[in-house]
Parts: sequence; structure tokens; C-alpha cells
Amino acid sequence: MSSYPDPSFTGAATCDLCHYRRPATGAPPVAVRQPAGPQRRQVRLCAPCGEDRPGRRRRELIEEDFSWQSMSRQAHDLADAYTAGRWLPYADEHRWALGLARTYWTRAALEAALGDPNPYLRAGRLVRVVEPLPRILAVVGPGDRALRPVQALLDTLAVRSARS
Repeated sequence: MSSYPDPSFTGAATCDLCHYRRPATGAPPVAVRQPAGPQRRQVRLCAPCGEDRPGRRRRELIEEDFSWQSMSRQAHDLADAYTAGRWLPYADEHRWALGLARTYWTRAALEAALGDPNPYLRAGRLVRVVEPLPRILAVVGPGDRALRPVQALLDTLAVRSARS
């Protein structure tokens, strides 16, 4: 549960990007293009979304921001499930996480890793978290803070893989 006040009771504007219903900051709103036509709509972002999204240097949301939000949420949920014992990754997922944690992340390297035909890896939940990374790496560098949730998840899995 969030430590932020519930905006439905406080009347505060909430973040339009994430699902956590965090209060939007007082920063100027950013724009998002409407699916049809050149119209733009103003959206407000909470502090984490405003500071960590891949397109944070732009005055409008880009497709990678939405991919990042989904990836970030899935990485946090999977890390929570793993630490609580609700998710036990396949052994192949552990080995894959160890390899990814040790790899310098480039778009080509991640696309090659995602091309692994291993059926156990494909059936697991981890691959769905990593799938948006090549697209996001087209916008940010490999050490960018937008990638921290996935890096933390892979590091956690890699530590266990290295021990066994």
C-alpha cells in the first residue's frame, strides 16, 4: 500500500501514467497525442513517473513511457511475488537472469537474449518483463534510472542463481 494519501478522498489530481493513484506533482503537465489526429491532451504525472520515465526530457509522453510503466509495474510485482514465495521461477529463468545481469545491456544484446527458443524460458513470467527493454533502450542508455526495477529483479534472481 502506498504511503501517499488516497486522492479520492483528498480531491488531489492523480498521475495519469501509473496505476498507483499517486498524487500528481505541481510540475507543469506534459502532453500526450490522441490516437486519431494532431490533438494533444494535457496529463499530470506523479514524482516517480515524472523523474524516471524514459521520455522525461520531453514535454510529451512517448510510446516508450507506456512500455516503461508496464515493465516497471511487472518487475515490482514479480520481485514482490518472488520475495514472498508466491513465484518460483524455472531454473532456466534463473540462469537467464544471471546471464542478463552480467551482460552489458545494448539493444542488440537484449534482442539476442529474447530470441532464445527455450520453451521453459518462454513459458515463464520473466521474459514478459524483459521484452520491452530493447524498445526502451532505443531512448535511454544502459545505465539509465528507468531500467532500475528490471535490474533489481534480475540482480535478485542472479544472486540466488550464483549461490546454487
